[in-house]
Formats: sequence, C-alpha cells, structure tokens
Amino acid sequence: MLSARAHNVTRLLRASAGPRGALAVGRCLLAGRLRPGAAPRTIAVPMEALGGEPIVVRPRTSDLYNASWYYLDSIHRPPPAVRGEELRQICELGSNIGAALTALAFEYPAARLVGVEPDAGCVGIARENLARFGDRCQVVQAGVWDENTELIVDQTSARGAHGFTVRKRSASDPGSLTGTPARTVDSILGEHLPEGDIDYIHMSIEGSEARVLEAGGEWARRTRSIRMELHPYSDFTATEATPLLERLGFDAWPVPELPDKWLYGLRRQ
Repeated sequence: MLSARAHNVTRLLRASAGPRGALAVGRCLLAGRLRPGAAPRTIAVPMEALGGEPIVVRPRTSDLYNASWYYLDSIHRPPPAVRGEELRQICELGSNIGAALTALAFEYPAARLVGVEPDAGCVGIARENLARFGDRCQVVQAGVWDENTELIVDQTSARGAHGFTVRKRSASDPGSLTGTPARTVDSILGEHLPEGDIDYIHMSIEGSEARVLEAGGEWARRTRSIRMELHPYSDFTATEATPLLERLGFDAWPVPELPDKWLYGLRRQ
C-alpha cells in the first residue's frame, strides 16, 4: 500500500513542472487535511507536458491523477502517422476536465477543438482550462450516445470523477433527477464542426464506445484518425473493438505502450 502510494506521488511530481509544480502537487495532496473544510475549490498545477503552463484541478478528486497519467503516458496524442501534421479539427468525446484538449490545443495551435462531457462539474473545470485558447476551443455539455435522447450521469463509479458513466433515463426515474442531453456524434459534429475532415477524434466515453461504433454514421467517413479507450473490465477489449472500427473503414491496432487500454485507428486510403 505504502509503495503504491509513493509510486503515485512520484508520478505526480514527474508530471508537474519545476518547484512551482511540485509545490502545487503538495497543496493538492494536503488540501483539507490540515484544516478540514478549508480545501480550495481549484488549484493550478504547472505541468511539464504543457511547457510549464498550468492545468486547473479540483483537490481531493481524481483530477490531478487523471491529467498526470495522460501527460506522462501521452494518452491524449493521436496515432504516430498524423502527429507531425498540422491538424485543423479535433474532437474529444469524453473530455472530463479538459486535460487532453488543453495539451492538444498547445500542440496544434492552428486547430479548432471541440470537447463533449456530460458531467456539469467537469464541464466547468474544462471550460476554465480551455478559456486561454479563446473561441477555437469549445466544450459541449452532453453525453455521447447512439441517438439524441436524455441520459442520467452515474457518479457512483469507483474510478472517481474521471470515470463517470451514463445511462438512458428510464420511466422509473424520479422527475427530480437531473438528466443531461445525449447527442449522436453526427449531431455534435454537424453543429460544431460541420465542414471538412475531422483530423483526430479522441474517444473515452466510459463504456458507451461499442454502442456508438455500432451505430456508425457520417462522422466515421469524415474522420482521419482516432484513439479509443478500451474497457477490459467490461469485456470491451481490442478483440471486440477492432472489428467495429474496421467495419467503419479504419485500420485499427492496439496502442503498443498500453495495448489493453487503448486502440488506434487510421482511415483507410
């Protein structure tokens, strides 16, 4: 237990930038412990992957761990074949606090970026992180589904704030239970990136990936590259995901560094 905790702290410090980053990590880890109830709402942590620029996180949540793991393992980046290109349109399905979008916005300064996230708290932090990029970055509060409907955000996930799942509202749900709009990928892109190719889609929608891929749509024909999260704990592995991407016209293969967690896809020529 202690060695695992020490390993996690070491990775947080590695992801942060310089003494200011280390100090901010310490503030996150200690927030509210010395003076219960006094934890700040957010803390800005300078990050190495952002050239020392900060990512805003909520202390005592999984925000900092999520951002640090993304940056240390390059989880936000597209397939190597397109990384060196000047990407113009990027969409992230499942943006959480905007850690991936923030890094991508720095890396591709000419790109227009759209993120989609159902949880209101995460949307607020994502918009705070992306405000520095002005109108070329936008975060839409919505779930991603195979139809336009209403979803309920399940916040009981053991994976913390970066692992919220969604489900369709049922007739037995009380009217007081707040839902969130659900959108198809075609609907989202049609409104926010209506023209031209989508150079890169980053998809991390906590178990809804298969549903979205099986529905298909025009978005797949417009998309040049994709990185998609796998969920081996719910039997959505590369074995199940690869033929779904291939059916949509992509060459697909597991990310070599994290083959049980992520899948790459490149549009066939």
